Amino acid sequence: MTANGRTSGVLKLSKNVEGSFPLQLNAVVGLTRLKVNGSITDLAELAGVDVSFDMQGRNLDELYKFTGVALPSTPPYKVRGKLVRQGNTWVASQMQGTLGSSDVSGTLTFDQSAEVAMLTGKLQSKLLDFEDLGPVIGMLPSTRVSSTKKAPSSPPAAEAAEAAKTSAAPKSSRPHASSKVLPTAVLDLAKLKSMNADVAYSASNIRHVKELPLDKGSVRVMLKSGVLQLGPISLGVAGGSIAGTIKIDSNLAPAAFNARLDVRGAQLNQLFPTIETTKSSLGKVSGKFDLSGRGNSAAQMLGGATGDVAMLMGRSEISNILLEFIGLDGGEVIKFLVRGDRNVQLPCAAAAFDVKQGVMTSRAIVLDTSDTVINGRGQVSFADETLDLVLDPAPKDFSILSFRSPLKIGGTFAAPTAFPDKTALVGRAGIALALAATVETGPGEDADCAGVFANAQKGKASARSASPSLKAVN
Repeated sequence: MTANGRTSGVLKLSKNVEGSFPLQLNAVVGLTRLKVNGSITDLAELAGVDVSFDMQGRNLDELYKFTGVALPSTPPYKVRGKLVRQGNTWVASQMQGTLGSSDVSGTLTFDQSAEVAMLTGKLQSKLLDFEDLGPVIGMLPSTRVSSTKKAPSSPPAAEAAEAAKTSAAPKSSRPHASSKVLPTAVLDLAKLKSMNADVAYSASNIRHVKELPLDKGSVRVMLKSGVLQLGPISLGVAGGSIAGTIKIDSNLAPAAFNARLDVRGAQLNQLFPTIETTKSSLGKVSGKFDLSGRGNSAAQMLGGATGDVAMLMGRSEISNILLEFIGLDGGEVIKFLVRGDRNVQLPCAAAAFDVKQGVMTSRAIVLDTSDTVINGRGQVSFADETLDLVLDPAPKDFSILSFRSPLKIGGTFAAPTAFPDKTALVGRAGIALALAATVETGPGEDADCAGVFANAQKGKASARSASPSLKAVN
């Protein structure tokens, strides 16, 4: 049977027949397609449903208006499985499918017996393409995603209608590339209050991560009375881990958020895989992030956040070429470029920031090596996504042709810059040329990393935190 060319099915009914009726359904709504094959015992109440289903569409978020289940925005999807209804409970099991380039499987249960419906379940992916999370966290898809991941093919009528909408839309309303990095998608607060949830998700392998070398992860998603909690979060990153919780309360306007994350044992040579000079470096990085704020998007929340951030690297080795470039030590750079790179001992490195109204202001930044002590200062703004930091190297050794100068780090999150203080550098270069060589007595002293980190741990976040204190990893 066909209705307006959009829905077809076969349903055999008999007034006095007990038992189930066969059910076959082919439905197309917009860009969403659904095929159902199985049985039903009560058509009027949709009771006793026991079917297999095959569904595909452009975005899982679009199912909300049909099912009442609040699902996140996703790339185009395909999923199949078994669907059973018993009483007021729907169970989708044996699910297998894809979201973009990522696979997904598992079981979901939607219980409508209480005043507020409850979604529970467990989902997993063998392979998660990180770019498929873009729509979930409010980021625009990359060129690769948008060019290769298209919505399932539509019937001619639906396709023509969709094309007409696109061509009729004013140019100013269409998505466009942004220089901003932080996600700007606004939370749908009504959806967060429409149901409760407790769903566990895990991914065995994560790929295509540009910002951080994640390898696996898991998260528990809990939603109750408009309060969304992501946690415990567990992510494998650069041979170490990120753990913690993120909570968003949609009962306030704007929504309130709190994020507490711990970084443990991330390997330096894996943390920045695209930087050649860090590949021979050895060391473990740890950190603590405790932030809270208000906003209806990630950009708004971080743009007004308050809290504390601290990072620490214990005894390790780091590329000397990398350090010499930071210090702009001409003689040392030439020597090691000719003789080859070597690693220098790094007793410690630490940084601590106070965060207020979206601006991170340094309490302490220090990097101590066998050759140089580098002290830093400055600010990082989440509000306008800008960097304004200065790193000031002080040599411990004698150095020929020393052009050491403060290094300024500026620009934006999307396009950071690093350059020396040209005024200071020109002055030193003139002296070097006049004397043919310069000699520095090495005013730098060993950094007190224990003291630096003690300072990093000060503040209201550390005082109220019951978690173990962060320690250097040797």
